[in-house]
Amino acid sequence: MQGLLATLVDELRSVGIGVSVGEHLDAAEALSRISLFDKDVVRAALLSTLVKRAEHVETFNLVFELVMASPGDGDASLVEAMSDEQLSDALRHAVEAGDRQLIRLLADEFVRRFGGLEPGRPVAGVFATIAVNQAADLEGIRASLLESGESPVQAEGFGGSGGGSGSGAGSGSGSAGFRARLADARADRGVTDVRAELRAAVRRALVADRGAQAVRETMRVELPEDMDIVTASAAEQRAMAAAIGPLAQRLTYVLARLAVRRRTLSIRRTMQRAMGTGGVPFRLVTEPARPPRPEIVVLADMSGSVAAFSRFTLDLLVALDSRLNRFRVFSFVDGVADITELVREARGAGRRLSAREAARDAVRWSGSSDYGYVMREFAREFAPRLTRRSVVLVVGDARSNYGDPRVEAFRDICERAGRVYWLNPEPRRFWNEGDSVIGRYAPLCAQVRECRTLGQIADFVESLTVGSGRTSPEGRMR
Repeated sequence: MQGLLATLVDELRSVGIGVSVGEHLDAAEALSRISLFDKDVVRAALLSTLVKRAEHVETFNLVFELVMASPGDGDASLVEAMSDEQLSDALRHAVEAGDRQLIRLLADEFVRRFGGLEPGRPVAGVFATIAVNQAADLEGIRASLLESGESPVQAEGFGGSGGGSGSGAGSGSGSAGFRARLADARADRGVTDVRAELRAAVRRALVADRGAQAVRETMRVELPEDMDIVTASAAEQRAMAAAIGPLAQRLTYVLARLAVRRRTLSIRRTMQRAMGTGGVPFRLVTEPARPPRPEIVVLADMSGSVAAFSRFTLDLLVALDSRLNRFRVFSFVDGVADITELVREARGAGRRLSAREAARDAVRWSGSSDYGYVMREFAREFAPRLTRRSVVLVVGDARSNYGDPRVEAFRDICERAGRVYWLNPEPRRFWNEGDSVIGRYAPLCAQVRECRTLGQIADFVESLTVGSGRTSPEGRMR
């Protein structure tokens, strides 16, 4: 087991999860005090000693599965003797009974029979996963769970607990409807758990053939902060969502510091103190600095070219709204709209704000971005209310569709605000190509940053803590 632990630590470090020597020793000590026959207990012990950040849990679980993968036990010969029909029936009964050990054993056999994996063949497990899911007939399992009125969540240790009956149970129409929805949810959860076990079985087969490192490299295991926000899958988006809260908290703190007012000279108190020295002010007295009251203004592009990034932007804005007192949000496409109240309402209701809802009043004609019109209208309507305490964040790709970018209007915004920062979700290699005008706006900004990952955004936040004021031209385009 110590050899497997060393391999696990190496794999975690290779994907970016820092594990110190002390944490490695703590994990070894934990393993010496628990039963090594219960995989879930081993996982919990290693998770608590090796992982420090909540957003790294899913990555740890995946690497743990890859490292700890091993062939089935001695009961495998009994499963191998089953016909395909018997194998399907056994899986259905195992799910209904909530027998996790049997489900895992059957999943390994499904992969062996239907996965199409050939030893040494350099292919990923995507097609094998699709094949075993089809062979397992997950919809048939779901229907069976509904018909039997049972569900794996009723079994201890598999998906949860609690009783329930079939969709037709209940003493009244309201109760029957609730029980039907509950049965559907439990059946869906059961199928989801089986699908996850089949996916894990594919990984085990691949690891047994090629080793954990080769499979990890094929699967491109990444930390949430390194995933591309624009191309992230639904599962990756959920992993990133868990990291938005801490990021928003840090960003709020840094922005507040940027807006702290300087201590000013107190003439009255200075003169009072000078009375003891014959009216000569040997020591100057300053007024206490006022508590920071930053005004954060966000201009967020909601056009189609950054549609994938808009989802993340809105989630971050809703998180920021709960932490800032003076916060204004504007969405824009070929028009500009104040969506501060929409963001506030979404935060209060605990719901996500959709991109379509945010862009509803920001479209004038074509729905294609018009940065020139947006900058001109924002400078005319809102810029006069900006102060030196205002910090403006522009989030967009600066694709003007070959229209006039109205740099003079953007200059007016920058001169009125304390600082202006631009976050661009487009890869840097495409900046200033085609209709990109980011290079026209950049000299007026304190910083312009590529922000395709949480890590890049976190780096931008940390950069705000270094120095103040406008940066040199060499420091703007980062």
